[in-house]
Amino acid sequence: MNGEWIEKKIFDIATNQFHKWYGLVSAFLLLVIISLLIYKLLPAGGVSFTKYGFGMAVVGAFIFVGWAFHVWKFPKRSKTRLGVAIAIQVEDSEVYKFLQKDFLVPFKNKIQELNLPFDVLIIKRHQAEKIETVDDARMVLKKTRAHFCIWGSIKKRKNAPTGEKYFFSLHGIVIHKPIQEVQKVLLRKEFDQLLPSTFAFEEHLQFEIFEFRTNQAVAALDYITGRAALLSGDFNTAIQLHESLFNAIQGGQSFPVSKDTLKNLLSLEYDQKASFEFFNPSTENSYINSVRKSLEYNQDNYGALLKRAIVEFDNGNGNPQTALNTIKEAKHRAPVGAYHWLYSKAFLNFWIEQYEDAIKDCEKLKEKSYGGEEMTVQEVIKFNDDLLTKFDKPQLYYWLGFVCIVKKKNLSLADKYFQIFLEKATDSTKDLKTRAESYLSSIKKEIGY
Repeated sequence: MNGEWIEKKIFDIATNQFHKWYGLVSAFLLLVIISLLIYKLLPAGGVSFTKYGFGMAVVGAFIFVGWAFHVWKFPKRSKTRLGVAIAIQVEDSEVYKFLQKDFLVPFKNKIQELNLPFDVLIIKRHQAEKIETVDDARMVLKKTRAHFCIWGSIKKRKNAPTGEKYFFSLHGIVIHKPIQEVQKVLLRKEFDQLLPSTFAFEEHLQFEIFEFRTNQAVAALDYITGRAALLSGDFNTAIQLHESLFNAIQGGQSFPVSKDTLKNLLSLEYDQKASFEFFNPSTENSYINSVRKSLEYNQDNYGALLKRAIVEFDNGNGNPQTALNTIKEAKHRAPVGAYHWLYSKAFLNFWIEQYEDAIKDCEKLKEKSYGGEEMTVQEVIKFNDDLLTKFDKPQLYYWLGFVCIVKKKNLSLADKYFQIFLEKATDSTKDLKTRAESYLSSIKKEIGY
């Protein structure tokens, strides 16, 4: 009986404390015991001592290598997916079984059901025991190459007179390389706030609370990953994650972030998608659909209103007056210091031959500037150059010349556009001709030709 107890004790230590040095020793002792039992069953002289010793050494080496991997090796995400590491401390094996069955497995299943782009990396129990601080969580992110770490603990305490009580705490950290440091800090704080630190519950509510915490963690991951993706310029991932979360909230799931916040984010994400599709069209209607979706989520989205005007203009085949009305609406929705709308207004006035208004717009543009205006100038030149391959609109050459000399500061390119304008100009554009000649005179003095 005493021998059986010793063998059982060795087995328990070898299996439950394998990550400790004495767990490794117990595994070696277990190997010796098993091999001796097997050896005794063999016919006499069936195995030589040398072969037996060699076999023991080989198996022992495998055990040591396995022990080293078990102790120090962390799981790693694949190169094509985002990684979320989960490190939850537990105090006994029974609670760990509950954690696996009612939290970790449902969490992974939910990620798969929602088709989310995550590798879920479960940190081994003995490794999770060392995760106490944000710096510890950063170490996990580094070793696993993950983007997110959810860490915490489950503790079981006496709660007299009602019995046992669990305390389930969760924290979150996010890292995304393309994001500026200040944005990383803000995202980490936001992620942490979405996972209320400690949740206390009675033992008989264990399953319901684990399920609640699973949904809470997946939703928080959805939201923060989408935010990080948006900040990194990955609008497709942001849309995928935030739309699934928005639909879940529509279906009745509670979440600490409001529905309006998600709608505004989705509107911004579709607006970014439309900006990309303007320069990189994939299908004929992709740009139009993205603009439409952006305004469905937020009808006051400034960027989407500017793009809707482009859709309404429809490369000269639509209704420029409708587009002009949309630009006037965008003006009222513009953030402080944003004057993209003024470029659109000037262009449309040139197109419909409202030259007096167009010149006033140009004079205002001389006085205005804003962050990212270089991109607007690039878009204006591309858009007008494309139109001039299909339409005979001499006034657009004047408009391009103005943009190039005043905003792009490219005198040679401005000279080219103004020269073409003068060649094509008609009697209806006398005022523009006078202004073009004045610009050409100043260019000639500047570059000396």
